[in-house]
Amino acid sequence: MNLRSFSLQKIPITNRFVRPFGLSVVVFTAMFLTVSAVHAQSESEPTLLSLEKAVRLTLEQHPQLGAFLHQREAYQGLVEQVSVGQRPSIGLTIEDFGGGGDYNGFDSAQSTLSISWVMQGARIDQRIQAAQVTATQVDIQRQIKALDLSAQTARLFIQALVEEQRLTLARQAQQQARNTVAALKKRVDAGKSPEFQRLQAEVELAQRELEAEDLQHVLTSTRYQLRAQWGGERNDFRLVGELLTIPTLSSVEQQFDQLKQNPTLTLLATQQRIAESEIELARIEAKPQWQFSVGVRRFEASNDFGMVAGVSVPLGKDRSSAGKIRSLLARQAEFASESEALQRQLDTQLYVLLQEIKHSHHVIETLQKRIIPALNTAHSQATHAYETGKLGYQQWVTLLNKKLGAQQDLLSAFEAIHLQHIELQRLTGTTLTF
Repeated sequence: MNLRSFSLQKIPITNRFVRPFGLSVVVFTAMFLTVSAVHAQSESEPTLLSLEKAVRLTLEQHPQLGAFLHQREAYQGLVEQVSVGQRPSIGLTIEDFGGGGDYNGFDSAQSTLSISWVMQGARIDQRIQAAQVTATQVDIQRQIKALDLSAQTARLFIQALVEEQRLTLARQAQQQARNTVAALKKRVDAGKSPEFQRLQAEVELAQRELEAEDLQHVLTSTRYQLRAQWGGERNDFRLVGELLTIPTLSSVEQQFDQLKQNPTLTLLATQQRIAESEIELARIEAKPQWQFSVGVRRFEASNDFGMVAGVSVPLGKDRSSAGKIRSLLARQAEFASESEALQRQLDTQLYVLLQEIKHSHHVIETLQKRIIPALNTAHSQATHAYETGKLGYQQWVTLLNKKLGAQQDLLSAFEAIHLQHIELQRLTGTTLTF
């Protein structure tokens, strides 16, 4: 059955939300701020903060994501560097001068002006390809970091929403305890109740006040942590989102298909491609480099010129890259093994997470359909019985605490299923689209 159809009116939570709860700009279920609401909001009112806006601010302003821009620039410089080949060299050679006999002086000299270069087109192309493949991992690493940061922002947002609701319940319980103390004082003065019941109520009130104060401190800290995600200065924002709804999940088959898009798996595949490019580059650089030269020669004795040309080819097989290639092949196999192990680990995590979500769904359904309605009816009847003297104070307070505990359990169940949904999206890599 669809839990969205269940009535939540019996849960005494005064701060109701109107917009659906979600996780991000693209994959999260969006919580939109309407244009009319923005224009209607005065400067003195707190800023409305939806989860969509919180995630967007984090992705735009978190300094850890800015570092990847510098890394990309560094890799771009590397690509430009490897695209520059070895420069041609110009040589001047003078022969047959300053000797004895016919070669005395400079009349019989031969001077040669030549230019030589190394054929390295294939090397440059492979170096550029290897550098470009290496640079692609920056985008994947940025995606992984963005997923982690957006998930962290979403967790803090949910925790703040839950803590607001817990604080609301605590203040309602505190007010009810205050009313009980006042009512018992009148009963004690009228001789209808013993003094120790009023003292018990005073203790209950003090405990409720401490609980509310503690929750207020926790909420303040969580809001500060949330604001720190994007470095905001204002702390007077008001959270906008629907907490008491269950996230919509795709089928199990789709979840496992999406798991294959996990960016960490993509990163390992990219590292295998990087190793392959480096292996190919090492093999190309191990091949002999042909060096060509061409020039012009002047014969001083006959006042003539002639063309000269030459080629130089290294002898033997270059084994300087054999060890490097072997090392790269081992690294490539290592990345493949890590990828297989990670895939199995992710499959297991996803299965366990789906079971936890299923359990949270069952807990919410049981609380909403069976436990809370029964406690509401029991509390109403117990209150009437207590007021007419048919039920003792301690029994009435115990039932009241059970009702409050069930409401807290429902908040915890909704918190759990939303946090599990966040982890599910982070795990499958479907949180954001870049």
